[in-house]
Amino acid sequence: MAREVNISLRGFLEELPAEVAELLIVTLRKVGDVEHKLNSVIERLEEGQGVDHCVVDLENARQHLYKIDNRIGDCMSILSGYVQHTNNPERGAPADAPSEETED
Repeated sequence: MAREVNISLRGFLEELPAEVAELLIVTLRKVGDVEHKLNSVIERLEEGQGVDHCVVDLENARQHLYKIDNRIGDCMSILSGYVQHTNNPERGAPADAPSEETED
């Protein structure tokens, strides 16, 4: 049985949008794979062939779509954090970071 896990990546803030774009490119390829699989199922159903195999292929497509949805959710979460940080950078600063305020 497959288990889902959370992973984290370390990188530079200014590179984050490009990193998310790369994740989305891979995700888009997977969407294309699912589209191809569904078109195949449609063709077989229209021709009256292998309905039992179509059920298996549809379940496989649903599992892939679940993974795709999770990846898109991950990308949204990453970008939301990025936007929040760029709109309010002090909120994301470590507690021990030096303050920009000076004492007089």
